[in-house]
Amino acid sequence: MTTSLAEQLKKSGVTGKRISQFDVFTIFDELIDFPEERLDQQRKKHAKRFVIILQNNKDNENPVIQVVLVAPLSTKPQQHRLDYLLAKKDSSFLPSDSYIRLRYTQPILKMDLKAKWGNVAQSDVRDRIKDRLFDLFGF
Repeated sequence: MTTSLAEQLKKSGVTGKRISQFDVFTIFDELIDFPEERLDQQRKKHAKRFVIILQNNKDNENPVIQVVLVAPLSTKPQQHRLDYLLAKKDSSFLPSDSYIRLRYTQPILKMDLKAKWGNVAQSDVRDRIKDRLFDLFGF
């Protein structure tokens, strides 16, 4: 049985999703790797997990690049001072105040991004996220 070019591209991970830096998407929660789980620390699994796109737009727009760099969001504050609060009042598409878990920045497949919820458009918020990334990773 022959498959169409579109099906072959989709199977190989090429997606036509429009992805921009600072977009917020949902993915299946089990796709996010929290290292503490390897130490048998349990966490409540959710049906979906909000993530923010951190990768630059040049890579996001390239259909051949199959992965995107994301950071998961959490509604609970952690002891990590470099987590960044995304306030619901600034990002009305969020269901509640959320923390960007910058220490858990990781690549995922673009095709695993399910639903786009919005984009963090405020330049001051974007600049603070970039500053935290620089503090943490030096980039």
